[in-house]
Amino acid sequence: MQRKDAFIVAALIVSLTAVAGCSVGMAASGHKEMDTSIVFPGSNRAVIISKLGAPETSRKLPDGKLEESYLIKQGNEASAGRAWAHAGLDLLSFFIWELVATPYELVQSEETYRLLITYAPDGTVTDVQKLGVKTVAVPDAR
Repeated sequence: MQRKDAFIVAALIVSLTAVAGCSVGMAASGHKEMDTSIVFPGSNRAVIISKLGAPETSRKLPDGKLEESYLIKQGNEASAGRAWAHAGLDLLSFFIWELVATPYELVQSEETYRLLITYAPDGTVTDVQKLGVKTVAVPDAR
């Protein structure tokens, strides 16, 4: 019976060290929040491009207006503080914290949607539409 107990302890140590760092890596990965507060009628196209980057699609309309779309992802921002907290708690608990932290990081979600922005010929926003709002759980990025 003593040999079996030693095997169980060894298996537990190996499995805990195998998952060690998962929550740390997941908390450290992610993407920067996109600032959509600058997208409103009357806003300037150059300001929007500087904040959101190049548009996903762009097309010229028959009336001279320009229509562009952006894929927006909100949520699941990388957090160095959260990663360090997970790392510290991992060490203090001999990696048992991973049993709590990894599922927590797995259920973090992000909202994905598309912004369809119409510009007047002078580059000012005339219309903004929010299309296809979808909230999804973010899988492990590693």
